[in-house]
Amino acid sequence: MTIKHEQIIEIAESVWSSFLGLSLHEVDVSTSTGPDSGHDASATVHISGSWNGSVILSCSAAFARRCAVTMFQIVDEDLDDAEVADAFGELVNMIGGNLKGLLPEPSQLSLPTVTQGGSHVVTIPGARLLDQVELECDGDRLHIAVWLRA
Repeated sequence: MTIKHEQIIEIAESVWSSFLGLSLHEVDVSTSTGPDSGHDASATVHISGSWNGSVILSCSAAFARRCAVTMFQIVDEDLDDAEVADAFGELVNMIGGNLKGLLPEPSQLSLPTVTQGGSHVVTIPGARLLDQVELECDGDRLHIAVWLRA
């Protein structure tokens, strides 16, 4: 069993709509910025068991912050970096959990890891890129990459 491109989009759209009240839509591949362009916030979860892989969300720090403001329903000035990391980690956790539900059992979902800063690179040693999608929400970009480990 593998994860389909449409399933990644469907799950992300559902999470953003349900938990943030925001709409996402896929961006044409020809206008895609790629995972490293303007993305200085990343959140990662790993799925292990019958299927082994990772899910990485990447976006701008401003979009991660906007998601946290919306999730916690507070004004930006009252938000600290730890709350942004918590919100973004919870978003990757929800997407990863929904993807895990499509995969054969048994499997486990790791705790999320959140990285912020313009000069970071997230790598998954021994893995290959299974699929990636670029989504947009009111001009902000969200990149989702699903990696498969051997």
